Amino acid sequence: MRKRKKILHWFYKLSWKKLMGVSMLALTAAVLPTALNVALNPTRTRSEAALLPQTQPISTEFEVPTGPPAIYLVDHFFGKPGDAVLVHGENLGGLHENSWVSLAGEKIAIDNLVSWTGSYIEFKVPDTAKSGRVEVSILGKQANWSGMFFVTDVKTKAELRLADGYLKASEIQGGKNLLVWFLIIRGEGEVTITPVNKVKATTKEIDLPIGKVYQVNIDLNSELTNASKDSLVNLVKVDKSEDVLVGIARGELENGKGELVPLQAHPLYVSF
Repeated sequence: MRKRKKILHWFYKLSWKKLMGVSMLALTAAVLPTALNVALNPTRTRSEAALLPQTQPISTEFEVPTGPPAIYLVDHFFGKPGDAVLVHGENLGGLHENSWVSLAGEKIAIDNLVSWTGSYIEFKVPDTAKSGRVEVSILGKQANWSGMFFVTDVKTKAELRLADGYLKASEIQGGKNLLVWFLIIRGEGEVTITPVNKVKATTKEIDLPIGKVYQVNIDLNSELTNASKDSLVNLVKVDKSEDVLVGIARGELENGKGELVPLQAHPLYVSF
C-alpha cells in the first residue's frame, strides 16, 4: 500500500511534458504488436475483392460438396495481371488435388491462389492471362460463370461509370448491345432503371445469394456510340432510395460481329 502511494505521489508531481512522454511510451508499447503484424502481412492488390471482409488463408479443410458446384459472380469482372479476383459460389469444396480453377482455359497455378473455401475462391491474375471464361472443376464436376473476365491494360479504353444517378459510358463506338449487372450491395429498397438519350433497354431482376442483381440489356444506337468516343454519355438513369447501395457487377459490350469488347467499370461496389 505504501509503495502504491509513493508511485501515485511521483506521478502527480510530473510536469505535463513528462506526462505526455510517459503516455506516448505506453501507447507505442500497445500499438507495436499490431503495427508489426500489419507490416509482416503482404499488401493486397488494387482490385482486391470488395466483398471479402479480410484475407483468409487457403483452407486445408475440404468442405464436402452437397451438390454440383456453381459460380454466382466474379468480382471484379476485369483486371490487369497481379490483380485479385474473387469467385463467389457454392459447393466449391476447397484446395484439392482433383479440383482446379481456370481463366480462359488456363488453370490457375497454386502460386496465384490466395484463398479457397466452400463458398469462394480468390486468385491473382497471372502475368500471361488472357480474357475469357472463369471455370471451376470440383472433384470432376465443372461450372463456369456466364460472364466474361477481361484482362485489361493501358490500351483498354472502353469504360462504364456509375455517377450522379446515371450509368455513363465512354469509348463504346461500334457497339450494338451492352449487358450490365447492377448489384444491390446493401439495403432492400427497389431500384428503377430508365433509359435516356434514345437508348432502348430491358431490365430483369435476379436474386443471388450475394444480393439482388438488375440485369440490363441496352440496345445502343449508332448516333450515341459515335458521339461517345471522347466523352462520357448517359445511358440509363438509376433511381434508388438513400439506404440502398448499388454497384456495377458486370459489363460487356457486343459489337456488330458478335464479339465481346473489354469494358472497365468505375466505381465498383460504391454507391453513386
